[in-house]
Amino acid sequence: MSVEPMVFPAQSRLLSYVALLCLTFALTLGGILARPIESLSLFWPVNAVLAGVLLRYPHHATLPALLLIWLGMVAADLLCGSEWAPALWFNLCNMGVVATLWQLLSRLPRLHRRMRTPHGVLCVFGACAGGAMVAASMAAAMAAPWFEQSVRATWLAWFSEQFSTSVLVLPVLLTAPSAQALIRSGGQAIRLSPLLVMLVSLAFSIAFGGPGAIAFPIAALLWCAWTYSPFMVSLLTLTAGSTLIVAVAQNLMHFSVPQSESGVTALMSARLGIAMLVLGPLVVACVTQTNRSLMARLAHQATVDHLTGTLTRSAFTRRANALLDSRQQHAQLLPMTLMMLDIDHFKSINDAHGHAVGDLVLRQFADTLRDQLHSDELLARMGGEEFVIILPGLAPDRAQFTAERLRRAVQDLNVQQADKRVQITVSIGIAGCDAGLPTPALDALLASADKALYQAKAQGRNRVEQAEPMRRVI
Repeated sequence: MSVEPMVFPAQSRLLSYVALLCLTFALTLGGILARPIESLSLFWPVNAVLAGVLLRYPHHATLPALLLIWLGMVAADLLCGSEWAPALWFNLCNMGVVATLWQLLSRLPRLHRRMRTPHGVLCVFGACAGGAMVAASMAAAMAAPWFEQSVRATWLAWFSEQFSTSVLVLPVLLTAPSAQALIRSGGQAIRLSPLLVMLVSLAFSIAFGGPGAIAFPIAALLWCAWTYSPFMVSLLTLTAGSTLIVAVAQNLMHFSVPQSESGVTALMSARLGIAMLVLGPLVVACVTQTNRSLMARLAHQATVDHLTGTLTRSAFTRRANALLDSRQQHAQLLPMTLMMLDIDHFKSINDAHGHAVGDLVLRQFADTLRDQLHSDELLARMGGEEFVIILPGLAPDRAQFTAERLRRAVQDLNVQQADKRVQITVSIGIAGCDAGLPTPALDALLASADKALYQAKAQGRNRVEQAEPMRRVI
């Protein structure tokens, strides 16, 4: 009789559950200890943080994980002296925020969910409002037995707190870069001017006081949005928003709203106003980042050949002229060599094997050349199967050995795709100038190297030919 083996949770899944439980317990305990006595929390980031973690790591968003989050909240609440019934129900209200944010945002494409588009920013704001409504409605249902406030006042209190906190905290987690990206950007300088102006405007806002003072940092935050990444901007909006909320709660800004039957208090009004103020900087940061990425892609397309990864003709022209100008400024002390390279019988390769194999030949040909060159030597695709190389600091006579090395490397290259195997050769023309000679024009160098290339073609291909040395300014 066969016995079914016992199946245990994978170790990684078990560890993630334990980590999630510990994180929930710690965040809840900190939020409870930080809130005023006999009052709702002033700033309750637990729900937004947990929703952000689940959205960043969706494979953890399972039913057991959600149950563990709820149990972690309840355990922390009971540890701080709460009774069973309120602890169970109000932490179920908190779970309503987490579940709603997950349900609304997990369905979005990753680009929108990570707030990399204006549409994504608006969706996150809408989801935060939806989660706050769910929690406020659940809490208001039990307002009579556990709160002295009316149902309306309870709903407004919960909604304003959950919405403002989610709007301030959740973008930080959704826009946070990976650890590798943070390490890569660690050495980049950060402009301090927008940050300092934001801090000064925040201090002035608190010192000046009044309802309108919460809008004082908006100009500085917009400047930050034009300057920094969305992640940095979300950190700054969190800093500014939480600081202003605490200042209003502590009556440091003399922020007064006439009490009405609706139950609106100064803190509720401030929370909602601050939450809406940060929408602008986050949208601007997103649009700015999108424009930067677009410009970087356009610059890359204008600089790098999409098929071979070499320089494009226009990029080569700019960099080669810069090298020639630099040589001219340094009194022609260094030699320079330019090579023109052309794959032999490339048209017949396309005709016999198809353009897919031809493209593979071009890619592997370029990779072979790149492996043989130094980082300061320019390699570009001029068009079709024709390439050009500039070797600064190397005289044409010595470059003959480099050209032979390149020719042999290409000759030893076997390009294979499926059952198709292609062996190629290359013809190379060399032109340049020795040290101390006048700097020629780029067009003259190209024409001279091209003439030598056609000589190599005429003499049988798979060979290197050198042009006559240049001894005068062209």
